[in-house]
Amino acid sequence: MVQMQPRSRDARIPNPRSARNAAQRRVVRNSRARYRPIALALGVLLAVLVPVTGYVMLTSSTTGLTYAVEKAHARQKRLQDETLRLEDRVEQLSSDARLARLAAQLHMHPASTEIAVHLSPPQTQQQRIAFLSGLARWFRPAAAEKRRS
Repeated sequence: MVQMQPRSRDARIPNPRSARNAAQRRVVRNSRARYRPIALALGVLLAVLVPVTGYVMLTSSTTGLTYAVEKAHARQKRLQDETLRLEDRVEQLSSDARLARLAAQLHMHPASTEIAVHLSPPQTQQQRIAFLSGLARWFRPAAAEKRRS
């Protein structure tokens, strides 16, 4: 069996720089080794939580969109029913019998002569840019004063 011989205090270390570097490496390695289980556990936890969180987010988004679609279908059905009711009301209000009754109440009768009126198309004014017309208003009083002088 080989035993290590104790060094005498007089013996010097052959290469102190490499010994110091080796000691520093051991300290760093041991320090990292202390945190390795924690880092590994956090890595596994992160690897599990990220997909689960993504799945939950996608599921909640899908659920929200499903509710929005159902709400839109309900609104569409409500609007279709309202459209049918309003179309029935328009039919009632524009029926010939109702219009004849209203005409009789207002003492209306068919025209004895038919007159055709020809309307000329309305004259359109030239469109101006508001900014330029505002500038013209600023300079108009000055121009009127110059003419008077």
